Amino acid sequence: MSAGGGHMMDGIPVWMGMLGLIAIIISSHLLVRYRKPSIELMDYPKWRLFQFKWIAALVKKSWFPLLAQSLSIFFFLLVITAGLIGNDKHNIGPVLTWTWWWVLLIFLAMGFGKVFCMICPWEGLSSMITSLSFTSRVKKLGFDLPWPKWARNIFPAILFFIILTWFELGRDITRSAMWTSILGLVMVSMAILSAIIFEKRSFCRYGCLVGRISGLYSLFAPLELRAASAQVCGDCKTKECYTGTATTTPCPTFLFPSKLSENSYCTLCTECVRSCPHDNLEINFRPIGTDLKNKNTFQWDEAILAVVLLSLTSFHGLTMTPHWNHWNGVLRAETGLGPTSVFTILMALMVILPILLFWFGAKIAKKLAGPTQVTVPDIFKAFSYSLIPIALFYHLAHNCMHFFMEAQHLIPLLSDPFGWGWDLFGTASKTYSPMLSLSSIWYLQIGCVVLGHLYGVVMADRFARRLFGDNPAAFRSLIPLIFTMILYSSFSVWLIMQPMDMRSAM
Repeated sequence: MSAGGGHMMDGIPVWMGMLGLIAIIISSHLLVRYRKPSIELMDYPKWRLFQFKWIAALVKKSWFPLLAQSLSIFFFLLVITAGLIGNDKHNIGPVLTWTWWWVLLIFLAMGFGKVFCMICPWEGLSSMITSLSFTSRVKKLGFDLPWPKWARNIFPAILFFIILTWFELGRDITRSAMWTSILGLVMVSMAILSAIIFEKRSFCRYGCLVGRISGLYSLFAPLELRAASAQVCGDCKTKECYTGTATTTPCPTFLFPSKLSENSYCTLCTECVRSCPHDNLEINFRPIGTDLKNKNTFQWDEAILAVVLLSLTSFHGLTMTPHWNHWNGVLRAETGLGPTSVFTILMALMVILPILLFWFGAKIAKKLAGPTQVTVPDIFKAFSYSLIPIALFYHLAHNCMHFFMEAQHLIPLLSDPFGWGWDLFGTASKTYSPMLSLSSIWYLQIGCVVLGHLYGVVMADRFARRLFGDNPAAFRSLIPLIFTMILYSSFSVWLIMQPMDMRSAM
């Protein structure tokens, strides 16, 4: 048993970690040494889902959003109810929320982009309230105040993400059904109040931490919503996809669907699909990483989120290791501070230090690049996007451990969701083995970390040449930043080598 009340899972073997580190270092050199000379925006093949007429017809139904969101709304209400009236310790809420939804969210973002936004229960409930309808999304209740100008960025979402992580790890709310329910109520209340007060779905665009995290990760995803023909959109005079119609809403996240070129802020609500009189919007599968490879504009808020994502995901893993408890004990003894203060200080350092380290790498890159109009902030912003694959694949590695070792705990709770001694399906008293063996999970973890690093190096090279052109300055700028990325990935390998305190073990 661990200090946290769960059980300790062994980290990957030392030999596997060493091989992973060797692969990271050697492949970083080879990828930069033998890099391709071209950085042109890539044209890519698409596999159209709407070639199947029944899929296109289904998405164009007015009740499609309700169909897409119905199951998630059911499970959301189940979690809320279980937390409010059920046994706080033996309860389906924490397992369904933190071991299934929060873990699978990252897999969904990687494989299907913004599909969670399509099925989001918070948006679904807020739309039903403001439209006074189960099927229509046209707003009938509330105001249309503009979102404050100072907050028209994703810094509010970054702040919410940091606060959630503090509560999740600092207050251990993932083990409490009641606090999980309260958190769910807070999120749906924010979505509903924002939908009532502000225009469109401003909260989805600027404030929702889940939407912004999945938005950044969806740059890697193979699913997209795009215009089929630029010519058709250019000839269209009415732009119903943006303005809406009598039965459909304008784009809720302030996008021009006809000019959509990346996944980040599209919620896949498909309102534009139903609005377009020319049937010119469609959903496609395409090669993975397409949006990231084609990225040519870089924003401060997204760049900071990329670094914070990597920092807090690593921090989550760190808090599950025996080293964390040891360091906490030492700091508390040396400083005389309480556990909450020590936790807050360490978490703040874990957020701030990687940002400073990456900024330092950008400053060295600027010096090595030589005389150029490219600034340190330009370098920081562009190269931060190369951390997205590293963050995503470490996130996947971390979540592999949770899901494949703990997902089976849901089965007994399906028979007794409230902890009232029920046995609805005959599974309440049974135990089930993990979905994968520990050795299989180890291979998945180290494979994810190495693959994420390799993809990050490739992206760093593309962004370097996008900034500096195809010249020696681009290569020189890569040196400190690749070194920084190796440090991040090496820390990820070290983390998965440590024994881990499992979250929901019973």
